[in-house]
Amino acid sequence: MDSEKQWIRKIQKSADKAAANRLVSKYYKEMVAFMYKQTLDEQLSLDLTQEVFIAVLKSIAHYDEKKGSFRTWLYKVATNRLVDY
Repeated sequence: MDSEKQWIRKIQKSADKAAANRLVSKYYKEMVAFMYKQTLDEQLSLDLTQEVFIAVLKSIAHYDEKKGSFRTWLYKVATNRLVDY
């Protein structure tokens, strides 16, 4: 099992903060870049990225790896956040 799946399971089972930090760290720069490409505003992209990761960690119990990769789910959450903005 790869580390990402282990981190997700630890977060889902016991709200493991270290696993959450590793998961966020893995995708943080990529997500900031995605948000910046959509908004062309550095501060806004940082704020939206933070909101995306808060939403992801709050709802990670609903993530089901059988329906798609975590990365795909993360981008879906990010896209929805952009639409809401």
